[in-house]
Amino acid sequence: MNRLGYEPVKCPNIDEFLFLPVTAGHWRQHELWDGTYTLDDLLDITEMIRVMRENERRAAEAARE
Repeated sequence: MNRLGYEPVKCPNIDEFLFLPVTAGHWRQHELWDGTYTLDDLLDITEMIRVMRENERRAAEAARE
């Protein structure tokens, strides 16, 4: 069990790291394979998404206090 109080469902057949920009709505699936983005782009956007989510979480927590 995690701090949210439930165990999130995982995608056993999909690389969740690779698909993060797609599931977050920033990229389209075909762009993962057609050369639109590089590995550096993937690393940069996943860092940006994680930072944005953490900042949103912190803002929500501050608003509750």
